[in-house]
Amino acid sequence: MVKVPPKVKELKGYDELRKLRNHLRDDCKTLKCKTGSKVKVGASKIKEFIERERLTESQKEELYESIINRNTSNIDLHDFGKDAPLVSIIIINRNGMKHLQRLFCDFMKNVQYPNYEILMVDNASTDKSIELLKELSDDLPLRIIENRENESFSRANNKAAETAEGEYLLLLNNDVEPTYGWLNQMMQTALKSRDIGAVGAKLVYPDCSKSRHNKNSSFKVQHRGIAFREEDGFIKPYNMGNGTTFEAEDGEEARAAVTAAALLTEKTKYFEVGGLDEGYVYGYEDVDLCLKLLKKGYKNIYSPKTLLFHYEFGTQEKSKNKEVKERRLKNKGLFMEKWNKWLRRELLMDKLNCNRLFSETPLKVAFAVTETGENSSAGDYFTALSLGDSLKKFGWKISFLSRRGSEDWYDVDDDVDVVISLLDAYDIRKIQSNNNLLIKVAWPRNWLSRWISNPDFVDYDIVMAPSEIGCNYIQERTGKNVFLLPLATDPNMFNSSVPANETLKCDYCFTGSYWDDQREIIDMLDPESLPYKFNLYGKNWENFEKFKGYHQGFVNYKKMPEIYSSTKIVVDDANRVTKEYGSVNSRVYDALASGVLVMTNGELGAKETFHGNLPVYRSKEELNNLLEHYLSNEDARNDKIKELQEFVLSHHTYDHRAQTIRDVLEKYLLETKIAIKIPAPDWEKVQEWGDYHMALGLKKELERKGCNIVLQVLPEWDGNRDARCDTIIVLRGLNRYKPKKQHFNIMWNISHPDDVSVEEYNQYDHVFIASESWAQKVAKNVEVPVEPLLQCTDPELFYPDPDENYKHDLLFVGNSRKVYRKVIKDLLPTDYDLAVYGTNWKRLIPKKYIKGEHIPNSELRKAYSSCKILLNDHWDDMREKGFISNRLFDGFAAGAFIISDKIEGYEEVFGDALVIYKTPEELNKLINYYLNNEHERSEKVKEGKNKVMNNYTFQKKVEYILEVLNKNLKL
Repeated sequence: MVKVPPKVKELKGYDELRKLRNHLRDDCKTLKCKTGSKVKVGASKIKEFIERERLTESQKEELYESIINRNTSNIDLHDFGKDAPLVSIIIINRNGMKHLQRLFCDFMKNVQYPNYEILMVDNASTDKSIELLKELSDDLPLRIIENRENESFSRANNKAAETAEGEYLLLLNNDVEPTYGWLNQMMQTALKSRDIGAVGAKLVYPDCSKSRHNKNSSFKVQHRGIAFREEDGFIKPYNMGNGTTFEAEDGEEARAAVTAAALLTEKTKYFEVGGLDEGYVYGYEDVDLCLKLLKKGYKNIYSPKTLLFHYEFGTQEKSKNKEVKERRLKNKGLFMEKWNKWLRRELLMDKLNCNRLFSETPLKVAFAVTETGENSSAGDYFTALSLGDSLKKFGWKISFLSRRGSEDWYDVDDDVDVVISLLDAYDIRKIQSNNNLLIKVAWPRNWLSRWISNPDFVDYDIVMAPSEIGCNYIQERTGKNVFLLPLATDPNMFNSSVPANETLKCDYCFTGSYWDDQREIIDMLDPESLPYKFNLYGKNWENFEKFKGYHQGFVNYKKMPEIYSSTKIVVDDANRVTKEYGSVNSRVYDALASGVLVMTNGELGAKETFHGNLPVYRSKEELNNLLEHYLSNEDARNDKIKELQEFVLSHHTYDHRAQTIRDVLEKYLLETKIAIKIPAPDWEKVQEWGDYHMALGLKKELERKGCNIVLQVLPEWDGNRDARCDTIIVLRGLNRYKPKKQHFNIMWNISHPDDVSVEEYNQYDHVFIASESWAQKVAKNVEVPVEPLLQCTDPELFYPDPDENYKHDLLFVGNSRKVYRKVIKDLLPTDYDLAVYGTNWKRLIPKKYIKGEHIPNSELRKAYSSCKILLNDHWDDMREKGFISNRLFDGFAAGAFIISDKIEGYEEVFGDALVIYKTPEELNKLINYYLNNEHERSEKVKEGKNKVMNNYTFQKKVEYILEVLNKNLKL
């Protein structure tokens, strides 16, 4: 490794070169990993296919009988008496005679339950199903309901349920083969508790060798209940255990849902939740029913001893592809609209709490670190390792993404739910994962300025910092909410019980490596001047003459407890990238937990974290004095150690940090998540777009109300990066967005009303329009709620703040778009001191008026509050349809006196505060009058500012937006 001199690191552009090098290195590694992995997967699949053998007929029969016998020997039949509740078994059939023959073969023997009726609903069959059913009714309590047309599964079951006489309803497919004792087992489960909603069965594939899609599934499990996973933004239900080997099971288990191939529930509960939703057509209606029961407070239970073979694949494969595709899309859309928001939150909370109700797996956290393994010398890995061990106590799974590992650290497994990056070099925009709910967490423990300068930093969902100073630093510069997460210790590893090692014994020591960056101990630590034994551990100290006699080399992290137990004092050296932010090094916590005194140069961290109780040195003399004092005064040293050790163990272990992370994640999951879509073309030009600054104002106020906000520029609108969001707010200007059903979609039409059609408005769930009159007109023609929501201002950004640099008689801020803006055209020529800021004015107006192309949004208040008159106009379509310019709200908030062209609705908003002109002659007269009447200008400014501050701030608008969300987001 080439060593870089410290002076080179301080040169301008060094960080940019370093980032470029890292990106190139990562890209090369990614390419290498991708190309290598494809070959491995292909070879593996080929081998798998070659080794697979077909089952013979005798093997199939043997396997079939074995499954039945194993389950029969496992069940425990209950002796139900004559008072057993009546069960109404509802079966829907259409041209399923062969299924019915199999279903009712040995039905009476297998059911093993004394009190049931069978409601056969036939959906206009054209085979001999009816004849067969009439024959069966001679021996079975079977009633036939004949429909004249092919009713949907939901509709047919609901109609039958209404006529059912049973206390319980059992929805049963016609393409199942029940085994011995199945209904007995289901009713035993159902009667165990009054809070049971639905009971489901274990479904097993029969011989599938002739199936196109399931030929490798013969006699494997098909269903052990239903769980959920994210797939392209859809929280999709799937069969648990599908494709696994059959095993006899004892314990019943709670499930989020079970399939209606065999679903038992009380009739009163069925209708309490409205039965099956008839909007579905053979898809998701059973999951929908179970979720309704779950939300009502009932428990859905999987009964593993209830065994049925399910021949579903035969029915599915007979359906026409186009018909099936259209039906599935419609069902999926309805299911997403009803459940996606709720399920997204429940799924992640389920993983967080390890409930295993909505998910089969607990939360999985991956740490992005420098390297892994026993021989690692990277402190970030040891930090992640200790923290990971504490997170495992919640039942979570832990993995690592190693920068120096053999795999591509951007290739994140789909089962990873949270990535915690400990390195600023990890570019989260390069992550490859199919999990669109992946939570990205930044934990900048050092190099804070470098972290926040990375373009991907804005994409982190959660940011944590090791000190209050660090939290404030990041928050002030990025606007992100930052959580405090200091480093800590693992008391299982670092404690007073670790025996001392005679070969490591010394009076004081330093543990840490030298990485070509100046460390203060090089100048401040002078072992020659003190009569005490000193040991130095770490890499790259061999080139320092003063430390040669004390250097013990690099020591594996696992040996650190021995080092601390074998010394009396540990010297801590907070380097320049942690010291200024008040961060406290791991060695401080580890050594104190081990019962060893620490003295540090990190004054800010010692003051913030240890409240001034940790010994601090600022010079060579202070360090020597501290060492002399505590090494010659054992009682003072022991008293200080006891005090500090108790404090660390009470507040600063990785168990404490794990609980903080859990709390932060839970808060994040429970927050309403909103994506604001900005029509800016990319992040590089976003500062020039007014929509972006409007989005920032919304973001700030929404986050103050506890929401989590994602900003997306135009190229990010589509795709699934918004999969985690409950709501989408589209700032509709020039660009159109296609809403997704899984979101509550809001359009805020702030400009270009002529470009928005009735059809587009109707694709949204709610529409805001920045014009009173246009909102009223649109509302009459569309089917969705439409309300006026005028633009507004941020009073924390726009307030009176005069600046001599912007002092002019007249000011106009706005781009020309290569056309003569109305107010400038009506004014010129003029002898007044006019300042025009904006693009594309050079060929339209005299150069003397043009003062610049752009005023940063953070500077606009200075310009507005420094001019005597702020000029304003509206584009034709905005003026005609009453879209009041946001410049008027910002201008009044900044204390500007404003003259504008006439726009509909201005009187209701600004009263007499806004001065309106109609003709060029009137404009010049008004300018002349008000330039000479400062008092009247002041009165109008006062009135305008009051009206804006009372009614047209982002705070007011956000309060109303949240009212709408609270009414519509049923979370």
